[in-house]
Amino acid sequence: TARRELKAVRAIAPLCRTGANDSTIDGVLEFAAKANQLLGPLRDRDALTRSIHRISDRFAEGESRRVVRTVLLATLIFGESDRRDDAAFAGAALDRARRSLRQARAAATAIVEDAGFDAGHAAALLARSHRACMEELDASLQSGDLARLHECRKRASFIALALAPFEDEVPPPVRRLRSRARRLASALGEDRDLALLDVEMRVARTQLAGSPLASAIDDALRLSRIEARARVEDAARDFLRLGRGRVRRALAGLLAAG
Repeated sequence: TARRELKAVRAIAPLCRTGANDSTIDGVLEFAAKANQLLGPLRDRDALTRSIHRISDRFAEGESRRVVRTVLLATLIFGESDRRDDAAFAGAALDRARRSLRQARAAATAIVEDAGFDAGHAAALLARSHRACMEELDASLQSGDLARLHECRKRASFIALALAPFEDEVPPPVRRLRSRARRLASALGEDRDLALLDVEMRVARTQLAGSPLASAIDDALRLSRIEARARVEDAARDFLRLGRGRVRRALAGLLAAG
């Protein structure tokens, strides 16, 4: 939850630039980025746990699900936590993140008190983000470049979060942009989480060498990744169908009216 709130701050703050408040905006982004970085390892642990539950749910028998879940959690989560003294690390990271958030909140208060808002800047920034995401997405799907897909996820998440405060009072092109960006970011996030689990599985494969359980888990993971990639491709096709000109005009009209 904390990371989602930080992402929202990082998405909305750049829209509020007026030229006169650049140092304030930079302060918000710096503190939010610092807190987000501190929470990164915790996010990866949570992502691994979610992926383990997804994999174990593929097994039809309840006992098999329980064994797979227990083995992977013990191997990849709890064992690693013991080696890194994760509880102590998590507490320290959260304390530092809270301090950063307090500083960010003070900077954000200054933004709220600033009556100026450059609608043209905000609309142009969102339109550029939409265009860049489409171009990056199209290129990364053709090349299969995972690093570029990760950048697409961040851009799509930025668009969805930046438009979230407008709720349902938006023109249809903006509503479609927001919903498809959210769906794209979610699909890419799930694909990334499963890729992370695939990397971490090397630990489990070593410890389960020769066990039929290892190959069963690998089969489940492979099928999950195939399905996740299909969801990415479906979400990408829908996102790429959005008309740039229509979206750009709708964004300009929405923000000027606000």
